[in-house]
Amino acid sequence: METKEFYKYRLQQVVSYLRTSYNLKISIQELENLSNFSYRNLQRVFKGYYGETIGAYVTRIKLENGAKKLLFTSEEIKIIAEEIGYADVQTFSKSFKKHFGISPAVYRSKKENLFRNNKIIEKQTMPFFEEKITVLPKMELVYTTFKGDYYSIKIDTLWNDFLNEVEALAIDTNNVEYFGIIWDEPIISEAIHYNYDACIRFHSINISNQKFRVKTLKEQKYAVFTHVGPYQRIDKTYDKIFSRWLFTTDKEVSEAPFIEKYIKHEGNTDDVSLYETEIYIPLKG
Repeated sequence: METKEFYKYRLQQVVSYLRTSYNLKISIQELENLSNFSYRNLQRVFKGYYGETIGAYVTRIKLENGAKKLLFTSEEIKIIAEEIGYADVQTFSKSFKKHFGISPAVYRSKKENLFRNNKIIEKQTMPFFEEKITVLPKMELVYTTFKGDYYSIKIDTLWNDFLNEVEALAIDTNNVEYFGIIWDEPIISEAIHYNYDACIRFHSINISNQKFRVKTLKEQKYAVFTHVGPYQRIDKTYDKIFSRWLFTTDKEVSEAPFIEKYIKHEGNTDDVSLYETEIYIPLKG
């Protein structure tokens, strides 16, 4: 592995740790082990690559996850503060207002304004139903990470480079599944901070014996929707989900990341109008 790729991989390991442990006490020793840097040097490298310090990154992830809980759950604000790692609701509220400009209570009260858009919703909201409720089993996924705008063509470049890397190892990609993990919600995070994992699930090889980055996707229940057409218009389907289904369903959305499964794509059809993407919205319970 080239030095540049090695450092990038190490930073991705650090980010993965921070995303899963943001509400706990962050271990400096663990950060040093994952990055292969001293904590002092890691701080410099991290800020140089991500544009913010580790402390600022953790605070932002805490607050953005708090915002998700405010929008997608009915939990008390005090409970949300505890779950995302704040000692008390006052500290959470102060940090939240500093980041978003309004208090957690006001933010929650504006839920409908955030999700409902006059361009797509008429005076009377029509029902929009999930196609199915399913449980995705625990999965081992080979992945690479993208940071930036979800709707950028740079994601296409990421996938092409990723697939070329796989094919260079003479691995058969006919019996695989393609997933995208959406870590950040666009209405909450700024585009420069979006994180996306391009993932491949292999069924016929032992990925532990391959030179890949591997992560485990935990078992999770989802409501599933299907987007048909070019990926550049998938935001319209998300608009329908959040402005119609969310306000008519009795199900509660989890703060787990959204998942996209690419059924029909440029690898199996030349017609972008036939592209098919399953959208998995995580549910509680």
